[in-house]
Amino acid sequence: MDEIVAASPAGDARVLVRSHGFLACPRLTGDELAYVEWDRGRMPWDGSQLLVADVRSGAAASQKVVAGGAEESVVQPLWGPDGLLYFVSDRSGWWNLHRLRDGVVEAVVPIEADCAPAPWEGGYQSYGFGGDGTVVLTVSDGFTTELLAVDDEGGRRRLGANLTSVKPYVAVDGDVLTVIGSTPSSPPALWSIDLGARPDSPAVPVGGPLAEAPLPWTPAPPSVEVAAVGERSVRFLLYRPPGGARPVPLLVRAHPGPTDDVPLRLDWTTQFFVSHGFAVAEVLYRGSTGRGRSFRQALHGHWGDYDVEDCAVVADHLRASGVAMPGAVFISGASAGGYTALQAACLPGPFSGATATSAIIDPARWEVSVPAFQRPHAAVLRGPAGAVEPSRVRCPILVIHGSADTITSAPEAVQFARELAALDSGHASLLLEGGDHYLSAPAHREQALRAELAFYRSVMNRSSS
Repeated sequence: MDEIVAASPAGDARVLVRSHGFLACPRLTGDELAYVEWDRGRMPWDGSQLLVADVRSGAAASQKVVAGGAEESVVQPLWGPDGLLYFVSDRSGWWNLHRLRDGVVEAVVPIEADCAPAPWEGGYQSYGFGGDGTVVLTVSDGFTTELLAVDDEGGRRRLGANLTSVKPYVAVDGDVLTVIGSTPSSPPALWSIDLGARPDSPAVPVGGPLAEAPLPWTPAPPSVEVAAVGERSVRFLLYRPPGGARPVPLLVRAHPGPTDDVPLRLDWTTQFFVSHGFAVAEVLYRGSTGRGRSFRQALHGHWGDYDVEDCAVVADHLRASGVAMPGAVFISGASAGGYTALQAACLPGPFSGATATSAIIDPARWEVSVPAFQRPHAAVLRGPAGAVEPSRVRCPILVIHGSADTITSAPEAVQFARELAALDSGHASLLLEGGDHYLSAPAHREQALRAELAFYRSVMNRSSS
């Protein structure tokens, strides 16, 4: 049972809303409370509803659904300075900004792009309001996230064009916009933008210039590439090491989530492998956020199939085009991406080896062990690919897991690694004592990266001997 509670300075508490589903994003203006609700058998990015209640008469008796439902996702409600209720809805097939005016929902900025990410965490705010009523919002295509300003007449202009990635924490104070943003050569940091400046004015780092990345070269922006198979195309970011166009080892990365995107920003894991001579391809496979509702839901019932197919298409494309060195094509992923990497290792195809970090191994078992919020996601994704069985594996695998992982099972990973090792000495594993799901400790991250690089080198050495 979820509740929204009003607490007074004296310590008194009063329940405003009670639900058997999930509740989020309470927003109060005067006596009107807006909030988001969704069923426990559904994820908020698949179906949720926006309700408004008059807290004077008791919210339970006066609540009214104003948007959303089983086939519409509504996120991030906010009362605007004009007194209207704003929110992001994917009723058009894209997460776009809408508002409620005189009981009618209208689109503020109709655009074929997602203006919000999948709400994995509370507190996301992908838009805000300038002092003159200008609406500022994020616009994503799965790779880049831009900032757009929209005036009262619908005029649009881009802000901070030097930023390529912006996190969903937009803060506006008068004419100053502050965001957590990044570029291809700088990690996430605080940036500010003067809303009254010229349209082409760049974002400015808060606190002064950012220190340059401590690398022996300035990271070049990746190229946005497309690999085609039949009538379907797969988009990906390609990072190439400096020093010519000769074939090099290739690492295909499957992002976690799988409702994540592939942000165009400085990524230290990618740069680590680029610095050691690898090309790195980051795949926006089916199921990713940033390409609309239908693309996001394409992976439902096909997890371990469609994502693997898309990663293999990219690997085959780069091998055929001479980017990838034969016998040195690898795939890696963490969490849900780890499951993708493991399933890829079970199929005949382009991959010479795979690394699975904090991986999901058996979706059915994982479904009953994750928190209640996440169980519908596991259920709707799960398809015929099923659990990864060591006997199905066709190439060497490196299993990396933290012993203190509370999201995916360390004992399951250890047992899986033991079964692999019993079948073939080419497999490897690394258990990091005290490591969490994200390998947050720098020492654990370093150990994992070094182990992964050594694993790929060992596979290449065996294939060349």
